[in-house]
Amino acid sequence: SSGNRLSTGGLLFSSVALAAVVALSSTLSAEAFVSPASHRSPAISAANGCRSSGSITSATTLYNRSARRKDKKKKKRRSFVIDEEEEASGSPQSANSNEPILLGGGEIGFSGEVPDASKIPVATTTSKDRPPKKSKLDQELSGERIQEDGIVGESVTSAASVSDMPLDPGQAQPDVTTVVTDPDTGIARIQQGKYVMDKVTGKAVVLSSLGPEYRLAQMFPGAPPDVREKYRFDWATVTVPEMVERLKEACTVPLKSSSTGKEWLGIPPHPQVSNPAVDFVLANREFMGHRMKKALGRLKLRAQSQFQKEEASELRALWKHFLLLEDHISAPFRQIMVNAEVNVGPNFGNLDVKSYCGGELYERAANYLVLKSMVAHWEKKYNDALALEEIPDDEGMNFMAQLYTGDPKRYLPDPPIIFRLSEVSRIVVMAQKMCKAFVDEPTLFDDLPVEVKFVEKALGIQGGTALRQFMLEEFCPENNIDGASLREGLGRLYQQMFNMQIDPYGDLTMTLWNLCVASGVGTEEARDPYEEYIANVRGTKYEDNPGFFQTYTFDHDKNSLVRFLDSAKVIEKGTAGSAEDVARQVQGEAFQLLGFDFGGGGGDTGSIKKEVKVEEKRYVVPEDRAIGRPHMMGWLDLLGEDEELMGGNDEGTGDNEESFEADKWEEVKA
Repeated sequence: SSGNRLSTGGLLFSSVALAAVVALSSTLSAEAFVSPASHRSPAISAANGCRSSGSITSATTLYNRSARRKDKKKKKRRSFVIDEEEEASGSPQSANSNEPILLGGGEIGFSGEVPDASKIPVATTTSKDRPPKKSKLDQELSGERIQEDGIVGESVTSAASVSDMPLDPGQAQPDVTTVVTDPDTGIARIQQGKYVMDKVTGKAVVLSSLGPEYRLAQMFPGAPPDVREKYRFDWATVTVPEMVERLKEACTVPLKSSSTGKEWLGIPPHPQVSNPAVDFVLANREFMGHRMKKALGRLKLRAQSQFQKEEASELRALWKHFLLLEDHISAPFRQIMVNAEVNVGPNFGNLDVKSYCGGELYERAANYLVLKSMVAHWEKKYNDALALEEIPDDEGMNFMAQLYTGDPKRYLPDPPIIFRLSEVSRIVVMAQKMCKAFVDEPTLFDDLPVEVKFVEKALGIQGGTALRQFMLEEFCPENNIDGASLREGLGRLYQQMFNMQIDPYGDLTMTLWNLCVASGVGTEEARDPYEEYIANVRGTKYEDNPGFFQTYTFDHDKNSLVRFLDSAKVIEKGTAGSAEDVARQVQGEAFQLLGFDFGGGGGDTGSIKKEVKVEEKRYVVPEDRAIGRPHMMGWLDLLGEDEELMGGNDEGTGDNEESFEADKWEEVKA
């Protein structure tokens, strides 16, 4: 019955960070999973490719306001060379004021009036000798990825990624996502595959061959009544320690050494999973997910900071196993969503959605989620572009606000994204039209899973009270489902979406979370036992806060970025000079600090001599950053080489020098 049908969810992590004048974003790799054959809803293996991007700006990409004012007087540009193709494609096209506003982001739509010109800096370079090609806007409007040398550009349904390795001309896309070595830099980069990789087998996910009903069960897996009865939490009374202990019990299985014959109970060696563990997570899907991940991580760090090595090691093993279970359970969902991207992206602008968004129920559900995510993502980009237009041009905080608003990839020398207001508005209008065309077609939308349909209906309602009234008095009776079952299905959908990459799915995912919170007000689901463990609401002492762990300061190398920032003078408004001066100062200091010049004019590299490692005095951390914390406690080295990134000897004393994955990189010889 509708009341017993369950759906699933997942994990999402933030991707973009921007520091002062250095725009930085990070890229994520693919993950995977495999599910047991004995599961009632046949599970399938899969993996997720999460992409973001990482780059460092050059000085030419900084917005020089002082020079801009002079340029206005002299009727010429000095700060940027604007791509002629970008100018041609950036002609103003305003949105029709009669277009429907689909609230994909869960808040507001956008203004139909688009300014004729954009003041957002266009950090691009051009060459008259370059052969003609489609503009970036034309590439996106035709459903293609933006093509840039050495960079994987964005499309309407996929994020740009500086760290992804583009395919060479004529090179076939691999079946699964792999890590390759960039021949130009010798650095490992990700090459995205056609399929999600199963983290357990290392092979591509395989969807069920038993029919579309089984694939729908893989996309929204549930647990049979007897499993729910055995494992499900009583959310009205359950505590985090109880949930952790029961998860550990479910994951513990008999183990035997093949070499010595020794038998014991423990968590299966990575990457293996057991049926009871999968059943346990599925029975409590909406109660676990990313909040359980955070709680396990904090509990592990808490035990480690108290130098409880054995407990910290056990918690780390359980944490890692739970991450594998999350990948395992969400993998088929991610694979089906990848398939839907292939349907929607190349057909961008085609309002005959029935011709490419049809198919079986699981396919149409995925197509809708991709369309709705696309709307939410581009509405967010529109709001960012609008905010950039409205930020005044002056020094100080407004300058910083322009730096951290929107996607920092726009500061790359040739941005692989669309970010100007007049261009973003064209894409968001078309995305809204496509999503509305899908919803208005009964054969595509009307029989979707109830929690998916509820998302569309709920986003048009303002206010939590009105939302709950609509849910209980109209939507639930019309769809033959009770409120508790709908809230459970919505929570499971949120967990699945949380396992998708943040760009472009993060905006819709957070809207789903807001719906979960709003619809659960006044019910048992409103209780959150995780809060005191992951939100620091109980103080900063071990006895008061069950999730607290004591952080500490470090001795940093004298040439480290940390010491550089610690010793930097406070720049007050009006004292920093122009952005060009700041850029010149930063690139010169970066040259001295890092030994390379990313903007030109750093100095003579021959004058830099290799520093001999010497015994250094204890570093005194500035008080405004130390804020009373202890110095060099050393507990991060407690687990020694057991940690994935940290060094130390086998006994975990941490006497050895730290070693990182980057230390193993070798230059690729031609």
